[in-house]
Amino acid sequence: MVVIGIISAKGRVGKTTVTSNLASALVKFFGKRVLAVDGNITTPNLGIHFGMLSQENTLTEVLEDKIDITQAIYIHPSGVHIIPASLAAMVEHPDTSKLKEKISKIKDNYDFVIIDGAAGIGKEVISTIKASDQVLLVSNPDTAAIISGLKAKKIVHALNVPSRGLVLNKVEGKEHEMKIEQIEELTEARIIGQIPFDKKVIESISKMTPVVLLDGRTRASRAFKKLAAEISEEFYVERESILEKLKRFFRLK
Repeated sequence: MVVIGIISAKGRVGKTTVTSNLASALVKFFGKRVLAVDGNITTPNLGIHFGMLSQENTLTEVLEDKIDITQAIYIHPSGVHIIPASLAAMVEHPDTSKLKEKISKIKDNYDFVIIDGAAGIGKEVISTIKASDQVLLVSNPDTAAIISGLKAKKIVHALNVPSRGLVLNKVEGKEHEMKIEQIEELTEARIIGQIPFDKKVIESISKMTPVVLLDGRTRASRAFKKLAAEISEEFYVERESILEKLKRFFRLK
């Protein structure tokens, strides 16, 4: 059993997209027992990515000691277990420092507990890091996002939590993007996943279904499967369709 916190120091890099698709891929393609937790109390989005919009029991109530954590677990049709955070506006936020204590009660029921942390480097992020056995950093391959990621990495190091690596999201291969070698040298972190920019991901978010569940053949879906293989330390090879084999054959001729 491993608790993985997924964080990013900069918003809008696709952290929740990585969380929802990694969890889905681990369940669908590797048969793992996975609990995805929305640790972003201020601006929660994980439930929305799974089509969950009006759950009565959420992590918010758990942290307020109103319900037991088992009462906030929902089972998605994909098999992913999810603890959403409340979408209701709040004047005062619950004490997120209780997150580790709450998750410790149920973590042994799963192969992986994946916490979708808040963006930035505030209290909610620190609570996610402290509740995790490992931390996975998510960034885009642009300079601003990478430099912001360095701040988060320093906090992870200061809290003595191992870093699992760095996932680059929305990779397009354009000139303004930093090279892999530059990023690894600057961050001193191993890049364990590169998720290409994929319009199908935008469609999947609008349909509130992770792209690996909506269409497992897209470039992004394949990259998420590879990331899940890396995280689960299992061997995985994507099988080519007949059409893909023909395309590759004619490219080589």
